[in-house]
Amino acid sequence: MSLKQHRRAAFAALVVLFAACYEYRPIETQTPPAGEQVALQITDQGRVGLSQRFGPGLAEIQGKMVSTQGSEYVINVYRVAQITGESAAWSGESTRIDRSFVGSVRGRQFSGLRTSLFAVVAGGALYFLVSRTLSGSFSGGHDDPEPPPPVSTRIPIILHF
Repeated sequence: MSLKQHRRAAFAALVVLFAACYEYRPIETQTPPAGEQVALQITDQGRVGLSQRFGPGLAEIQGKMVSTQGSEYVINVYRVAQITGESAAWSGESTRIDRSFVGSVRGRQFSGLRTSLFAVVAGGALYFLVSRTLSGSFSGGHDDPEPPPPVSTRIPIILHF
């Protein structure tokens, strides 16, 4: 593995590490504070009401809570998930979601257990990669095997006198 590939792998591991540190947990109140990262679980009624804006089969909207205005949530949308399991990233566009379309609200919180488990797995993988890379570096000289003798394709010509 080249140095560039090692850097890419390390960057990918860091991205996954930061994602593994958080999880969405139910919020006790249906009015999350402004600025909090939330996931809104959409009801069947909400799937119908929001299908023009988010497409059919909407299951969840993730984003940052901007405010609560009357019977609506104002949220900057970062990701939407469909009931099929597919998801799509959004650019943080602000939108209003009627509270009657939301079944539950979950907030993004730090997860010590997930972080610990990931750290153990990532540490083991890193140890494995480094030990494989360094195992041949300090074990002494390795002579290349001698190449086999060349094979002749010459056909002998026999001359009779």
